Amino acid sequence: MAEPIVTCQVEEAIRIIGGKWKLLVLRSLLLNGAQRYNELLTTVTAISQKELTRNLRELTKAGLVTSTTGRYDLTKLGKGLMPTFKKLLTWGTHLPVR
Repeated sequence: MAEPIVTCQVEEAIRIIGGKWKLLVLRSLLLNGAQRYNELLTTVTAISQKELTRNLRELTKAGLVTSTTGRYDLTKLGKGLMPTFKKLLTWGTHLPVR
């Protein structure tokens, strides 16, 4: 019988950045740079104000996003996700079209 994995970095990463909205907020900041709240509402398609606020708060608490002078931007830790997003973009080109 397999033993459960007590500490797993993949599980922790999913807990921090998992979910549709967090990934789309991170993608927008990675591709477009620092943005004001209303800009993020436009660049993250179909997100509600409530969801955007909640996700920005959680990403800030996790140390991936910072807010200065009314603009949201990625921290050094957040910018470290760029290679992973590039791999996801490349991987996504091989998926069947729905």
